[in-house]
Amino acid sequence: MSDHSYDQVPPAAPDEALPVAPEVRVDDSVPAAHEPLPAALPAPVPVPQAPRARFPVMLGVTLAVACVLVATVVGGVAGVAASRWYGQPGGVTTSVISSTDEPVAAAAALALPSVVNIDVTGSGTASGLPGGHPDVPTGGTGSGVAYKSTSDGGTYIVTNDHVVAGAKSIVVTPADGNHYDATLVGTDPETDIAVVRISQAVPVIAVGDSEKLIVGQMVVAIGSPFGLQHSVSSGVVSALHRTITTNSSADATGSLYPLVDVIQTDAAINPGNSGGALVDRQGRLVGIDSAIYTDSGSNAGIGFAIPEKTALRIADELISGTKATHPFLGVEGLTVSDAEAKRLGLTKAEGAQVKRVIPDTGAAKAGLKVDDVVLAVNDQPIRTMDDLILQIRRTSVGDTVTLTVWRNRAEITIKMVIGDKPATLT
Repeated sequence: MSDHSYDQVPPAAPDEALPVAPEVRVDDSVPAAHEPLPAALPAPVPVPQAPRARFPVMLGVTLAVACVLVATVVGGVAGVAASRWYGQPGGVTTSVISSTDEPVAAAAALALPSVVNIDVTGSGTASGLPGGHPDVPTGGTGSGVAYKSTSDGGTYIVTNDHVVAGAKSIVVTPADGNHYDATLVGTDPETDIAVVRISQAVPVIAVGDSEKLIVGQMVVAIGSPFGLQHSVSSGVVSALHRTITTNSSADATGSLYPLVDVIQTDAAINPGNSGGALVDRQGRLVGIDSAIYTDSGSNAGIGFAIPEKTALRIADELISGTKATHPFLGVEGLTVSDAEAKRLGLTKAEGAQVKRVIPDTGAAKAGLKVDDVVLAVNDQPIRTMDDLILQIRRTSVGDTVTLTVWRNRAEITIKMVIGDKPATLT
């Protein structure tokens, strides 16, 4: 997602700062319940994979190797209730400490055994090597979260699509320090969620409720920033239901809405954190770390996590072998402008104006028309196109919703069934 060295799977490079809200959007995502972020900020990018340590004699490699070697030291975290050792040398240590006195340590001790490091090797070879240098496979490091046990004693691990997309091989390292080959179960670029499977048992994480998060609440991010396995950072929930809209080459998901209904946090998220856990003070999973706002490729205090409600719904669909579903209204539209509000007879420039109805979708079947303005969904006010996207994405495919619509200078209500986004649309 941002800076990439010779031994990373190269995701798309971030563009220059882009406007947060493009004028015309396909309503296949979830909107923010507040003002969009300033356009002056850089475009959000998926958190990059950290380069994997290797041993060729090159400038900077000594530091990279040293960082990996000392990761077993910096990965040590104070725990709760009793002293415990997880696995072999290189595992995670915890010591006796009061959860009241050290809430971050308590949360980390509970969640660390369920967070894994993920090393991937790509199908291509690195570029920019000196003449005559042997081919070096591309690769990178991300993170993952042990979510469910398999029927034969293995473990399903949730991560980001951009961590494992295009990987030729995937190696998972839990807190015990052992390395296990993983297989890809499924991936969903639309939500940037993927699931991999290993045949060994890893303690599965306790699941929290992202719907009950509040702004200012303490959260802890766990992952492998810069390849430093099982690192912990803490912060607060900075905002909820954030929707970041860009349509740049930096969007690893390939979606017009790469970040929809996400959690914003100031807990440090860096390259390698992708796919790791965002947990509450009880160590319960509330999000999957995914993206950052940055102009340097590193933490700038604005990170984003996919809420567990979305991430685990997609993970369950992938594990079951079915296609991941995405609630979809079926219109293209924009936020009503002052000029359009005056033309349509609205008293203020609020609402999502329909500019195109996509055939054979829920919107088409319900009779939505061009120039309809959606003012509410199930009595939730819609002030912008982002609001409409958010409310639709927070439903499930097959739900029936009631739209309050401005048409012909009067309010009407329309009931419609939420459909699944067609695979032919990006």
